[in-house]
Amino acid sequence: MSIKKRFTSLFSSEASVFRQFADHYDMVYFGRMHHDDDEQRMVRGVTVSAQHLDEHYCLGTVHNYDTVLMKRTDSLSQPGSNAVEKYTWYIMQFDLRSKYRHDHVFLDGGHHDEVFYNTLFIKFARMTRIEKSLFRESSMFKQKFSAYTPPDSIDEVLAILDAKTAETIAHHFAHLDFEWSQDVLIVYSTGRMPTKQLLEHMLRAGLWLAEVLDTYGKKQTTAHGEAAVKLEQ
Repeated sequence: MSIKKRFTSLFSSEASVFRQFADHYDMVYFGRMHHDDDEQRMVRGVTVSAQHLDEHYCLGTVHNYDTVLMKRTDSLSQPGSNAVEKYTWYIMQFDLRSKYRHDHVFLDGGHHDEVFYNTLFIKFARMTRIEKSLFRESSMFKQKFSAYTPPDSIDEVLAILDAKTAETIAHHFAHLDFEWSQDVLIVYSTGRMPTKQLLEHMLRAGLWLAEVLDTYGKKQTTAHGEAAVKLEQ
């Protein structure tokens, strides 16, 4: 089989997986998304760039959460180097319901390399890794994940990632990465081919963690007043 036929076959197979998932959850399949397409909501986060490519874009509402599903590819290089690394992420984004202003957090399961991390810290200069010893009651989480956030947000991250939540993430969702900021949660999968089982797993992880974040956000709203924590309209 020629390279062109293999690529076409792979793309068709991927499209079928995304279409079937979208049909099952009453999402709309748009296919390729362009940066200047105003009809589709841009997924940002740590993987956003000026040249990334988004494909198999699906949009809908799942279990009362507005949800985006897609594949993102990008090519990153080290500053001053001609070497280029290609990356592929399968991404599921959830709009949180509490509208609380969550601090920016990235939970990384060690699925990336030096080029990615260098790019991350260039784009998000205030992001710093939380010392793993602070997750005292979550031994498995310390083994499997690194948590990144601005220095003044560490206390909030530790409050959200209590022992039960951190251990659940590490035990059930260690091959995924997570990011949340403001009123959005993003779930990432890298290094795996998209399958119905993978997308279902990402969905379960996202819906569960979205509830955790919303519960925390609602408590903060109650404690500090809605006017102080509600996102600007």
